[in-house]
Amino acid sequence: MMLRATAVALLLVSSAVRADADDDAARHALLAGLHAKIASCWAVPPDLPDTIKPVRVKFSLTRSGELDGSPSIDGPVAGDPATKAFAASAVRAVVRCAPYAELAGRASYDAWKTIVVTFNAPEL
Repeated sequence: MMLRATAVALLLVSSAVRADADDDAARHALLAGLHAKIASCWAVPPDLPDTIKPVRVKFSLTRSGELDGSPSIDGPVAGDPATKAFAASAVRAVVRCAPYAELAGRASYDAWKTIVVTFNAPEL
């Protein structure tokens, strides 16, 4: 059985959403919307060990919000099967939620053309 990530603490949108997005309120709205969307698409693998480290997924978008290429893991991932499954679930969540057309109305394209999302293991 797969768990759905619903708590805000499970997923953090990271620094690649540029700090100069129109203003702080617009940046916050952009991050909150992106977080909610991706969290709703994330099926967390069951029975994760306590040793799972956060995984960062980097992806680029076209002006229309479509994925521009494949999302990739940003940084090293341990070689154990649980960590690999966790990382794969994070990439699937980004792909499953595409397109991200709603971002165009929240900030300039330069603010969201490349995004890095940090996925943290849920606390159960």
